[in-house]
Amino acid sequence: MADVKINVFTPAGKHVGYFLNPAIKSFPEGDYEVQGAFYDVDGDKVVKLEFNPQVLPYSCDISSLSAAHKQLTSCYVQRGRQPVMMTGRGA
Repeated sequence: MADVKINVFTPAGKHVGYFLNPAIKSFPEGDYEVQGAFYDVDGDKVVKLEFNPQVLPYSCDISSLSAAHKQLTSCYVQRGRQPVMMTGRGA
């Protein structure tokens, strides 16, 4: 089975990093929870993803999944330490 990679971006489109093989929960209202190992753009495992209100919310590309949505918007960090957890809304 191929690795699932969920890329995360700032509102300006800057690549922040990615989840590798995360656990993903979807809810009937179109909300998602993504949790797992998070890596920066250089491929290094992040110790703590900073909470920075000036760059929030993030967006996540979930097109590698066979989900109803291909993009998550309004993604907020719920847990900054590994395993990192974000919540977002399907778009």
